[in-house]
Amino acid sequence: MPMIDQPCRWNSTDSARDENRGPFTTTSVPPSTAAELALEAVTAQGWQPAETASVGGWLLRADGGFTARANSVLPLRAPGLPLEDALAAAGAWYAERGLPLKLQVPVEARRLLDAELGERGWPAVQATDVLAARLDLLGRDAPSAAVRLDAEPDDSWLAHYRDGSGLDLTARAVLVRHERVAFASVRDGEDVLAIGRGVVDGGWLGVSALEVDPARRRCGLASAVMAALWQWGREQAATRSYLQVEAENEPALALYERLGYWLHHSYHYRLDPR
Repeated sequence: MPMIDQPCRWNSTDSARDENRGPFTTTSVPPSTAAELALEAVTAQGWQPAETASVGGWLLRADGGFTARANSVLPLRAPGLPLEDALAAAGAWYAERGLPLKLQVPVEARRLLDAELGERGWPAVQATDVLAARLDLLGRDAPSAAVRLDAEPDDSWLAHYRDGSGLDLTARAVLVRHERVAFASVRDGEDVLAIGRGVVDGGWLGVSALEVDPARRRCGLASAVMAALWQWGREQAATRSYLQVEAENEPALALYERLGYWLHHSYHYRLDPR
């Protein structure tokens, strides 16, 4: 394991994307609407809330407000109702739980719904890119640092997640609520330097919660965690990988692009203005 007891120096290859390279690339043939929605269904399995319901083909999710993904409507198929009625039914379900109504809208696959909500004055927030990769094309070298994999996160892992929010019971429940999940970490004695979470559904490895101690960034720890999760995913028969990144997070997008991910599609949330 390399020395990690000193802060790492800036490495020019770890910088944000070169401005001359243009936007994050996608494949030469964009995914179909069906492919986008199929991946959205997979990602929903990877981040499971305490409660779900449906309005026709809309998936309603709620879990005390922890993360937008676990507390929003995912319109995978038509609701089977006029839009006004579908929104009213979904809104009533969330109101019973003391939560606002918001829709997670795949921008291209649900462009007509997105346009209608925009015309109704529903603001779009938290633009997110869904990235994908083939696991057989990602690196197979051993991680550059020793990475520990656990079936459940300990308190040290949870304390590192989102500045300690992982210690909240609701947050912990969302993180562990999965049949095939692994919690990766790089440690220096009792100190947690980097973490990541992996799940496998339908042949896809989903990676989330990738965080590195600010004093240890650009040491290759994020890449080491990713490499360990890739190998774990292959052992679980996964052949592809996805992750979700806020579109404004340029350093993270640059890292994942270097690692071999490409832009599959994007989504944002539409918020009920009432």
